[in-house]
Amino acid sequence: MAAMDEVNTDRAPGAGSDLSESGEGAALRQEVIVIDTLAAFSALRQPWSALAATAENCPAGLMFPYCELAATHVIVAGGVVNVALVWRNGELLALWPVSIVRKGVLRVAKALTCGSDEEYGGPLLKGSASIELYAVATAAVMHVNADILEMGMVQKDGLLYKSLEGMPQSWVLARLPARWRGLDGYSIRLHDFPRYDDFMATLPKSLRSSLRYSRKRLEAKGTLECGWSKTTGDAETVLTWLFANKRKWAISRGVATPYLMDNQVRDFFIALAQRVDLAATPFVAFVKMEGVPVAASVNLVGSKSVEYFITTYDEAFGTYSVGALLVDFVVEWSHAHGRDFDFRPLHGDYKARWANCQTWHEKHLIVLGARGRLVELPLLFAQAVRVKRKLHALVAERLQTRSKGTKNASKALKSDAKEKAGDVVAPSASSDTRSEQ
Repeated sequence: MAAMDEVNTDRAPGAGSDLSESGEGAALRQEVIVIDTLAAFSALRQPWSALAATAENCPAGLMFPYCELAATHVIVAGGVVNVALVWRNGELLALWPVSIVRKGVLRVAKALTCGSDEEYGGPLLKGSASIELYAVATAAVMHVNADILEMGMVQKDGLLYKSLEGMPQSWVLARLPARWRGLDGYSIRLHDFPRYDDFMATLPKSLRSSLRYSRKRLEAKGTLECGWSKTTGDAETVLTWLFANKRKWAISRGVATPYLMDNQVRDFFIALAQRVDLAATPFVAFVKMEGVPVAASVNLVGSKSVEYFITTYDEAFGTYSVGALLVDFVVEWSHAHGRDFDFRPLHGDYKARWANCQTWHEKHLIVLGARGRLVELPLLFAQAVRVKRKLHALVAERLQTRSKGTKNASKALKSDAKEKAGDVVAPSASSDTRSEQ
């Protein structure tokens, strides 16, 4: 273990907040643990699990089995994990785990990940989260051994967002148009509905009719099953199909999704299925026809919500709305188990049809020291390339429009010339005709 001040003291003036006293007058202590062995991470299991048990909101991506597996991949690859901790009288109040990765000369602290880099990240907090608790957790993570803290999808106006507002951030990123640094988020607040049918009644009638009709068609076609993988063998089978189908989909459309091009993320979730109780904490959902997957999803089941993390369906069954049937199954399960449902950031028409809550999520780059300001250079370069590309596209479009205009004008002149020639010939022919009559 390394104490906070020994890890990283190169900080911008005023960073963090006063942690000397809590509202109850008890002294707070913060530290950052530097972890480069599996044994060192495993030593955190007991306090981590105890904190998760008391947390009102513990996302699946911050549960110990998930983070331990993610940390294992970092450490085996020769990397380092930092965990920022906040204590009060020996009681753990908050922890914030990050991996430290190199990007050029910069050390970047990022959320522990399955390999997709799409986890929300952030701190795990005791009890009911408050802005004060977020503030002390944020102050602690400012001392990890890195130059930049990268947060990919922070919900605007949420407590984490507010706790980061006073921290030194990238000047370039903050000045980009919102659409370049953020994504729409979609979710379903299910706690407001006593019965699942009450929620379904709020959906468009066309969607409800489509679900009923698709189910009847599939049941007439064969054996339809919607459910969870409850054994490691079935989880592996469904996950293997899911990622193979998702990869095929991405390649066929030219979609650049790096994590689909190898098996790292697939293997992560196959390994996770061997570490958790799938009966108590399911995460692989499917729709099967005659025992064969036609739709499937990886779902991160937290204490408060279910994240619809990765999903796909067999396009041969697209007209049967198997994707919608899968959503219906997982949303109904979420309601029955007292959880809300999170479609995750990124626009999708199907998400908008189901969701009753829309949010905005932005990327944040927190500067942890003087060297962290070097992050502005690649950001500026990337924006220059983007602007140059847009200018080229705009010029090409203008030239194309001008070319079309020139061609149209030429055609119009030729047409006018023909009409004038016709006007000269027509009277002569008419006169001859009348004289013959």
